[in-house]
Amino acid sequence: MNIRNQITAIACIGILAFAAGCTPNQMTNTGSTNVSQSVKVNKDAETSKASSESVKMVFFVPTEDGTGVKQQSVDMSADKVTPKAALLAMLKADRQQKYPIFDKSIEITSVTVKDSIASVEVNKAFVAGKGGELTVKLQMAAIVNTLTSFDNINGVLFVCDGKKVPVVGSFDTKNPIKRMEQLIKK
Repeated sequence: MNIRNQITAIACIGILAFAAGCTPNQMTNTGSTNVSQSVKVNKDAETSKASSESVKMVFFVPTEDGTGVKQQSVDMSADKVTPKAALLAMLKADRQQKYPIFDKSIEITSVTVKDSIASVEVNKAFVAGKGGELTVKLQMAAIVNTLTSFDNINGVLFVCDGKKVPVVGSFDTKNPIKRMEQLIKK
């Protein structure tokens, strides 16, 4: 009897140890759960890697001779590439040129996109259009071509103090301005 109780006790302990250490999924198929867990970890690692991946953000700046705009790019984290970031990079690059066309008083405060149209919130210094017709034309080409480089933007409107801007300098801005291909220089 003593041996019989010992065997029963050992069997019970073994069954309890086995049951306590395994979930129902692991008891039926122990290998697949470990594989799916390691795949999930790898997917998470790839996702975080992709969001911090560096990509080229495109923007346009006026050429030094004033005949148009030229494409430039900057390496940036993929999750930081936005229409506003592109315009701020454009302003920074322009202001580093020998003859910048964007006065330091010009500000771009926000960019919103709805139905493939970007609305750019600018300040009154931009709306005044100082510097002449060529300056305003190059400013428009730089902004519009930068924004229409994004797949989801086909036109650009300008807004100041929450109201649509009908004219910038002598440039009609009542309707969305489309990409200005003729001013892009290679």
